[in-house]
Amino acid sequence: MIIDFLNEALAEKISLQQVRDNDLFGPVYHGTTSDKLEKINKDGFKIFVGNSRDGDISHGYEGWNYYEGIPAPVHHLGYGIYFTTVKNIAKEFSYGGHPKNEYYLDIDRSRFLEINFGVPKTMMKWWIDNGYDPELAKKDRVSATIKLTDNLKSKYDAVWFKGKGLKRLLDGDQICVYNLNIIKQLDLSLSQKGEIGSKVIANQDIKIYGKIIPKGTKGIILNIRKISEEHRHFHNGEDTFFEIKFAKGGRQYNIYGSQIDLI
Repeated sequence: MIIDFLNEALAEKISLQQVRDNDLFGPVYHGTTSDKLEKINKDGFKIFVGNSRDGDISHGYEGWNYYEGIPAPVHHLGYGIYFTTVKNIAKEFSYGGHPKNEYYLDIDRSRFLEINFGVPKTMMKWWIDNGYDPELAKKDRVSATIKLTDNLKSKYDAVWFKGKGLKRLLDGDQICVYNLNIIKQLDLSLSQKGEIGSKVIANQDIKIYGKIIPKGTKGIILNIRKISEEHRHFHNGEDTFFEIKFAKGGRQYNIYGSQIDLI
């Protein structure tokens, strides 16, 4: 049974230009099913509390011995909203679906912890050092996981388990967010004309790095970079480079402003 949920919040929608201007962390992805994603888009994220695979809790450790007779917490980093920087991992947790939303985190680096280990002894020590009560866990894993969560969120807004070794450690890259206010959802429709994230169209055939981007190909601006005055004579007086992801032709760098029209 679900006991309750700790917190809920609707992610603020932002443009890609805001992502760059505010140096947000990401992109990160949330692996979930299509029906749950619809609920998130409508009602926001909710941190549910309960045992693994109860109700809306789809994942988590089972209650078996993890190390020296002590079970693991219900969730690897406590109760929170889990993201990953690896899109393929999000796909695995979407049961074959495709993560449709791209998120960014407005992180205060002093409240953001990175860890990277996977040996059961080391993992259990980290849990206990961060508030997980092993004796309580043997009787009530939910309460023990709440204690772990409360301690972690008092120090951090999010914890990043990088999961990198010679092979993927445990479930791999995962970020647990406790402060839901730092979650931002990318919305390309908010991009203003000419900003990063806005749309363009090739106004001529663009020959670049052995490829041809045909005239009329649409794309999205990913970055804008000024050409220094002393180098502009090498570029026929052009003053700006655009990095663009074209619908056909992929990501291209060093596109001149004269080669595209803003739409």
